[in-house]
Amino acid sequence: MDAAAAPPPAVPLGNRTVETIRGQYHKFMLIPMIEHHARWFEAGPVSIAVEARALGDSPQRMVRGPSIHVFNAARTEEYIRFDVFGKVLHYHYILNGPQHNILWGYDPDVNGPMIPWACAALRDRLPVMLRRTGADGLAAEVEEQGWDSSVLEAVARAATAALAPREDDLVRAREGMDWMLEWKRVHPQFNTVEEGEY
Repeated sequence: MDAAAAPPPAVPLGNRTVETIRGQYHKFMLIPMIEHHARWFEAGPVSIAVEARALGDSPQRMVRGPSIHVFNAARTEEYIRFDVFGKVLHYHYILNGPQHNILWGYDPDVNGPMIPWACAALRDRLPVMLRRTGADGLAAEVEEQGWDSSVLEAVARAATAALAPREDDLVRAREGMDWMLEWKRVHPQFNTVEEGEY
């Protein structure tokens, strides 16, 4: 083939089109959970909340499902969040010092349903995950004193229940959108990622 007749090379697509996200660093804090949609589970040095999330403005444009939040026992700092809703399942390491987070995509084709996987990760890897967020002291406390991982069975039940349709879905979805828009108004950097920061 004549080199002169070859088509010009295609411009590569940006990273923003990649659905599977691997360790994307975000320079903003996540939207706080809506407390009255959450159920708490005390587990010694950590507390776990399962929030029944919903976002959207119509039945056709709505996602719902659980967010599983891992806090310290005092519930003052969140460290890990698993978001089991929408088209791209994902989880976050929350860095409380700089007020940032690291986002990881979840592949259900390889790992299976996300809720059992998230509970297994917490059961088997909680200290490692806490250290990833910079919570070294809490990780050491979990290792030295242990934690009540028996709550994970109830966490999984609550998270699974949050996947099911509810009569108040649209009300919660609109409330969630208002909550998110207000957070973005106060924190305009929310959901912005600089090129080269992936």
